[in-house]
Amino acid sequence: MTDSNQIVSITRCIYIPKFDEVKDEYIDVSPYKPYERNAIQYECRCRAGSVLTNTTTFKQHIKSKTHKDFIKNYKKYYAELDSAKETIKELRVENEFLIRKNIKLQQKIDELELEEEFHDVE
Repeated sequence: MTDSNQIVSITRCIYIPKFDEVKDEYIDVSPYKPYERNAIQYECRCRAGSVLTNTTTFKQHIKSKTHKDFIKNYKKYYAELDSAKETIKELRVENEFLIRKNIKLQQKIDELELEEEFHDVE
């Protein structure tokens, strides 16, 4: 007899609608590929506990009045916040690269100073 109780890791992300530059508004674009298996679950901020698991649940969800209101007002309430989060993420990555570069350059300076001290002694 086998035990079917297994721990399964579930990855859940926040659903973010896409910006349509032509219409100057946010639109729903499915984050799922057709017939995708083991897809990432998305949580929609239009309503607490609203989870999207596949193309079918996504299509059904975006028809709700609550979600339509959410999309209509997305720019007003969420767009700036999401943009700021993305900027912060990019700046953290850039900062980490600069820190590493700075450490390497400081090591090089230290090596050159040691060489100089060694040559001064002779």
